[in-house]
Amino acid sequence: MDFLEVHGLLLREPNLLLPLLDLSNISKNNSDFCQMKVLKNHQDLVLTDSGKLIHVIKGQLLQQINNSKQHVNAIWMENDFIFHNVFQSNPYEYVAFGSVEVAIYDANAVLQELSGQPFFPDLLIDTLKRQESQFYRYSLMLTKSVQERVLDIIKLLSNREESGFHIPKMVNYLLLSKCCQISPHTAKKAVQELERANKIIYKKDKPILIYDAEDLGL
Repeated sequence: MDFLEVHGLLLREPNLLLPLLDLSNISKNNSDFCQMKVLKNHQDLVLTDSGKLIHVIKGQLLQQINNSKQHVNAIWMENDFIFHNVFQSNPYEYVAFGSVEVAIYDANAVLQELSGQPFFPDLLIDTLKRQESQFYRYSLMLTKSVQERVLDIIKLLSNREESGFHIPKMVNYLLLSKCCQISPHTAKKAVQELERANKIIYKKDKPILIYDAEDLGL
């Protein structure tokens, strides 16, 4: 791989790992190295204890601790990569938010294949930083008020359109309570306060969170 090819990769979105995988000899069609799965809403992603690299191709994958399903502690978005049980054993499991498509690679095979690439150390550093950012997001969230937590999660899980954040039906009080680490009653109260303040309005019985100055970059 010459300098211009690497330089082009560094400018690629959304991350470096995706184009490196595309250039590698690892095929999604090889069931020994990769499994494709389509998950329905609320369906669990069942994994073995061996190291896996999960590529979220479409949708959003909620991560929770497998011995306590009361809280979501990370939300992985489209084109995120998750290193599951690769660098250390972890207690996480995953559940689909809406329809989700994932590719599940054998992590050892991927790391061995990519280890010969000149920017492999940068790839690992960037990936670990992305995983750490998820944990920091939830650590920071616990320092915020209930209202701020609910707003953050609604914005993250909603569809951004011209009129505001269109809130999916799946974003209910139970989900908000798990993602915000509050009770369903508290989540319901926070949403009702947003409705009374006209920050959440309804059009054709569908809830929309109105943009604020920060959302508009003002």
